[in-house]
Amino acid sequence: MEAPLHTGDARTAPGAVSLAGRTTFKIGGTARECYEPATLAELGGILDWLGAEGRRPFMLGGGANTLFPDGDFLQPVVSTEKLRGIEVEGGCIIAECGARLNALIKTALRAGLAGLEGFVGIPGTAGGAVVMNAGGSGWSFGERVVELGLFPIGGGRLIRARGSEVRWDYRRARLDGYAVAWVRLGLAPGDTTRLKSSARSLMLRKARTQPLDEASAGCIFKNPEGSSAARLIDELGLKGLRRGGAAVSNLHANFIVNADGRATARDVLGLIDEVRARVAGARGILLETEIVLPRGPHREETQA
Repeated sequence: MEAPLHTGDARTAPGAVSLAGRTTFKIGGTARECYEPATLAELGGILDWLGAEGRRPFMLGGGANTLFPDGDFLQPVVSTEKLRGIEVEGGCIIAECGARLNALIKTALRAGLAGLEGFVGIPGTAGGAVVMNAGGSGWSFGERVVELGLFPIGGGRLIRARGSEVRWDYRRARLDGYAVAWVRLGLAPGDTTRLKSSARSLMLRKARTQPLDEASAGCIFKNPEGSSAARLIDELGLKGLRRGGAAVSNLHANFIVNADGRATARDVLGLIDEVRARVAGARGILLETEIVLPRGPHREETQA
């Protein structure tokens, strides 16, 4: 799946898009410049062109753990929405960066391959799962990665890297300066019926304990060493705490939900700060955010 050199025109008018419509939080302003490559070759070409102009894009996958600012977002956005190719090759699955995690899991289950069922219920894409080193049922995504195809963000040829060459941290892969093009996942043979049963049980458990039917970005804070962010927040009675349209979930304390569909990024950030301050004051622990907070150039909306 290595991309050839780009031969088309990457500068096709990108157009403005609603970022709220591209994230599971349903929050965010407008990207004035958003590119949607249809092939890995086009992705490489867009990165080449933006790099030649000295502009660094924000890479957007499924928007499952991202909170964009309100107002106009001026940094170029490159969406992997159309890069959804998936192949099964022996005991491996090869996926383009925009392939949805639920599609990967279904492919693995049909092929009788074990190792992805623990990630059931996690929204997002293969590329996002790599970058965030997504976790599920005691496993991390990086443990499944055999090989990666990477484009330098500033432009250049696609390179291959072994999964063992990547530094996999808690909820982060050290891939600064690179965009994930594709990933090869190493899996093990398994019984399809048992794998499907396991995935179904995990999904039911998540439905009971997480606000899956509300707009959110998943867990807001990383778990501090030896503790649980959700438990710390819950012990302080902060479930239901609100700031504007944003609220700490009554079901899972480490989720902030867009309670009425009208929350702003400012609401969420204010609530994050308040929760963090209360936990720090009561427990002496400073919670670190897990979600991505793009800080690229943006312009706040103003009222005439």
